[in-house]
This record gives sequence, structure tokens and C-alpha cells, in this order.
Amino acid sequence: MKGSIDIKRINSRLERIANVLSLNASFIENLGLLNGKMGIAIFFFHYARYTNNKIFENYADELVDEIYGEINKSISIDFENGVTGIGWGIEYLVKNGFVQADTDEALSEIDSVIYRARINSPILITDGKDLFGYGHYYVSRLTGNEINDNDLDTLIKKYHLIFLIDECERILVQNHFKGFNIESLSVNTINSLIWFILEVNRLEIFPSKTNELMQIIPGFIKSLNLESINVSGLKQLRTLMTFMKPLIHEPAGINPAKDKTDKETLEMFDFESSEVKIESFIKNSWQRIVYEPYVARKMETGDFYNNTFLLKDIEESWSQILETLDKNSFGLTGLAGLGLGLLMDNERISPKTN
Repeated sequence: MKGSIDIKRINSRLERIANVLSLNASFIENLGLLNGKMGIAIFFFHYARYTNNKIFENYADELVDEIYGEINKSISIDFENGVTGIGWGIEYLVKNGFVQADTDEALSEIDSVIYRARINSPILITDGKDLFGYGHYYVSRLTGNEINDNDLDTLIKKYHLIFLIDECERILVQNHFKGFNIESLSVNTINSLIWFILEVNRLEIFPSKTNELMQIIPGFIKSLNLESINVSGLKQLRTLMTFMKPLIHEPAGINPAKDKTDKETLEMFDFESSEVKIESFIKNSWQRIVYEPYVARKMETGDFYNNTFLLKDIEESWSQILETLDKNSFGLTGLAGLGLGLLMDNERISPKTN
């Protein structure tokens, strides 16, 4: 009985989230992935699949059309609000079977905008708190076509990735960011850089350089004063480091300290949260699609993904959520992210692996 009651309550909350988003989405000026219309469109495509309701799919299609119609030269490049995130979102929708399109054609203009921005930018992170949007975008553009070296477009995408690997070296080895008044890097930025390096290593692009970067990352992380309040970000960092650990080579000769060092590196992020909050749950929902496939798969009792907590917490704070809604509250970092997390937690949808 309890399971069926929970599903009814989850469906009720999802319906309320969909209603609020459908009333507000078209009025949101932000077109981006994490804070705007693209993230809301992703929620509605998933919700349409969950409910098998064509109305929600049609609405998501309309939002994507609005995004294309409203993109202009003044839009930012960043992943959270700008064109790298929007382009990544289009690739996500196509690869997960929500829309049918030739992304080489659909994203040709965005490709040009991002390329021009990249070659004209002295550094490819904005403030040390943003995600490495160029890396996420170009990996998404290559994934699925990586073995076709007879195709000029594929070779061009690999060229872009090689340039971005060099940029990672400038950031992680040369601390290039400090010359641009960026004192340190956030957990979010570190996570996106590690994800990018893991992916280009998997794609076997510039393996000597990616291997070199992976060896220095544990020490680089230890040198940072990471924000302990970013619980979901730290947990994602631990997961990424767990995937990277087997790729970090043993030094020449016997070094008994190495296992201890590796253990300490992982234990930096090995802690229990005394209180789980909606904000952490929401962040985990978008991290589970952005950092695919390097995400925790098993849902653990008492962890962020526990529906028992979430239903109780939403019940107690739903009125407050609605009362505090503003233009920044609707995307994947807000209400759409909460809905997406509930859908994933209900185990009736899950991001597809490529």
C-alpha cells in the first residue's frame, strides 16, 4: 500500500509542478539549460514520456521553437544560461529520442557562435564558479560519431577537443585562471573539468596529455579550499574521483604511501549529510544528466534520492516554494529540476546512456 500511496503523492506533486511551469515558462527571458527554458523543455519531454501524454510533448516542442526564435548575438556563451548549454540540451534531446533532428544541421549556427567565442576568449571559464561549458558541448557534439575519422566534421570536432585539453592544462597545471582575477575554482568547475578529462580519455583523444592531467588532479584538488556547504557537488566530485582513481598510475618502484594518499583524496568528500535539503536534491537531478555516465546509480536509503524524505519535505514547504518563486526559480536549478528528480527517483525514467 505504502508504495502506491507514495506514487499517487509523487504524481500529484509532478502535476502541480507541470501546471506552474506551463503557466510561466513562455514568459521567462532566460533561454538557458540550468536556469531557463531549455531545462524546462527537458523536464516536459521527460514528463510527457512518463505520463504518455502528447500535450506535454507538444508544449516542450513549442519551448524549443521559442528558444531558437529568441537566440540572438547578445546571449552569453556559458553552460548555465547560454549557448553551450542550449546546444548541449539539443544534443541531449536528440540522443535520448525526444526529438528527431540532424544536429550537425540544427546546431550549425550555434557551432559557429561557440567557435568564434572560443578563439576570441583568453580563458574559457568565466569566474571560477561556472561549468566548463565548452567541454560539455564539444563532447556531446562528438559522442556517437567518434569512430568516423573519414568524416571532416568529426575531425573538426576532435580538433576542438584537443584545443580544450590544452586549455585544461593551462587551468590545472599553469593556474592560468589566476591571471584573470580568479583566486580559486569551485566544486562545480572542478567537477566539469574532471568530467571532460574522463570523457576525452574515453574517446582516446590526445591520451598522453589526458593521462598527464589525471595524475595531477588529486594534488590540485587538495590545494583548493573547496566549499563544504556544496554537499551535492562534493558527492559528485567523490564519484568522479572514484572513476578516475583506476586511471592514476602507480609511480615507479614501490610507494606504500600511494594507497594512503588515494584514500585520503577520496575521504575528503566521504561524509554523511546531517540534513537533506530540497536544494541538494534538485542539484543532484541536473548533475545526474550533465555528468552521465559518472554518476551514482544505486539509490541509497537516507541519501538525497530518498522519496520518503522528499515527499515529507515538499509537503511542509510547498506553499513557501510557490511564494518565493521568481524568474530564477523555474529551470533545472529550480522547479523543473525538482520535477526531474522526482521522475528519476520514481524509477520509471532514467537518463539513457549513449
